[in-house]
Amino acid sequence: MSNLVTVALGGALGSLTRYYLSNSTLKNIIFYDIPIAIIFMNIIGSFLFGMFMGLVENSIIMSSTVKAFVLTGFLASFTTFSTFAWESVIFIQNEMYLKLLIYCLSSLLLSILFCLAGYYIGK
Repeated sequence: MSNLVTVALGGALGSLTRYYLSNSTLKNIIFYDIPIAIIFMNIIGSFLFGMFMGLVENSIIMSSTVKAFVLTGFLASFTTFSTFAWESVIFIQNEMYLKLLIYCLSSLLLSILFCLAGYYIGK
C-alpha cells in the first residue's frame, strides 16, 4: 500500500473519530463556555502522539507505513494540536526555551488573528 493511501485511510479514520467524539455526549459538557470535547481531543491526541513518538524513538515501532498511518494520517486529522505539541516538546528537549516561547505564542496568536481575519473576509 502506498504511503498516500495509508495517510488517506488514517486521515479518514481520524476525522471520523474526531467527528464522532465532538458530537457525542462530550459536546454537552461545557465549562465556562469552553467546549470540553475539543480540549479533550487535543489532550488525548497530544498524549497519543507523544507516546507513539516514544515508541518510534525506542525502535519499538519501525515501520514507515505504521508511522504514516498513525502520525500523518490518523492523529494529524484527529487533531493538528498534537503535532504542535510534539514540535514544542522538541524545543524543550533541546533546551530552546526562547524559540519555544516564540513558536507557541506566534502559533496561537497568529492562528487566532488569521482565523478572525478570514471570518470577517468571508462574512
